Amino acid sequence: MSTVSTVLGPIHVDDQGSACGEPVALLWPSLFTDHQMWGHQVAALRTAGWRTLAVDPPGHGLSPGPGRTFTMDECAEAVVQVLDAMGVFTPVVLFGASWGGIVAPRAALRIPDRVKGLVLFNTTAERPTWFSRANCTLLTLLLALPILDRMVDHMIMSRNLAPATRVHQPQLGANLASRFRSWDRNAVINTVRSVLVDRDGALDRLSSLKVPVLIVSGEQDTVLPSIFSRRIAQTIPNARHVEVSGAAHLVALEQPLVANTLILDFKG
Repeated sequence: MSTVSTVLGPIHVDDQGSACGEPVALLWPSLFTDHQMWGHQVAALRTAGWRTLAVDPPGHGLSPGPGRTFTMDECAEAVVQVLDAMGVFTPVVLFGASWGGIVAPRAALRIPDRVKGLVLFNTTAERPTWFSRANCTLLTLLLALPILDRMVDHMIMSRNLAPATRVHQPQLGANLASRFRSWDRNAVINTVRSVLVDRDGALDRLSSLKVPVLIVSGEQDTVLPSIFSRRIAQTIPNARHVEVSGAAHLVALEQPLVANTLILDFKG
């Protein structure tokens, strides 16, 4: 476990593996999750001989956030600062889920010689619509009211997890909600506003990416439906899109065996 000083405050990094020659994967999770979201993938990558750097992004897990809203390009700069601080200068594969998938391509554009591939889950490269921004602004207001926590938790988990997942793995959603409720409320709200309300788009910048890119979406994802992933795949020259059945917005958690197979077949 390490903590790195970045433009967005201290970033907690779960560093597993050796600094001596192992290929490196940096993993940035989805909103309302921390580095533990990647547990299945870290285990598979470690077995395959990879060093993994799984981050708690700002306002999540053990990373307190900067005490303000922030941009997605600042998140990309934080990725570079984590790699610098961890002494990783050989090309890496960047993993991102939802929010992380927004950040990873921007980081690759900043340091193209230090990235050899991208694996993106349930994500977008577009600015949110007016309707989405309005809904998410309402979410920030609801998150500020402790009396509504149970209702909001149910709302968030019902959108992140497929119906079958909620029925057959009820503890998954309960654990996710329990974890994010342990974090600083204002830091979470700042993050939600930054990611879901204020973010800019970057789709028109992605055509310059030259590395191979795997883009995975969930068939039942209503947060960021597969059309967003398809548009990214159509923009990046060396991209492949796969839609996973039986999963919603957290494919890596809901269908870990499928996700791991796709990852190990890819690996940049």
